[in-house]
Amino acid sequence: MMSAQWSGPLPPPGALAQFNDIIPNGAERIMVMVEQEQAHRIAHETKELHAATSDFRRGHWMGAIIALSCVAGATYTAYIGAHWAVSIALVGLPITALAGKLFSRK
Repeated sequence: MMSAQWSGPLPPPGALAQFNDIIPNGAERIMVMVEQEQAHRIAHETKELHAATSDFRRGHWMGAIIALSCVAGATYTAYIGAHWAVSIALVGLPITALAGKLFSRK
């Protein structure tokens, strides 16, 4: 009894020759399958990379909008004469979030 194994998408050249003996164009069919699988993997990883980049950009824009809204709200509450704590709370929210993100070790 004999067994053989290999790792990776391609069998060793000797096994490819044996596939050609057993199945017409067996080695060519295996090569086409490996090339298609590699192309699929590259396309999938590219889509994943673009999705992650898009998520990061969206997060940055949303954070900037929230921070600017808080600063605008603090300015408005100070302008209309609301209690000073309201303005401090509205400015403190984005500053605290930013400081937490800057000094975290993740």
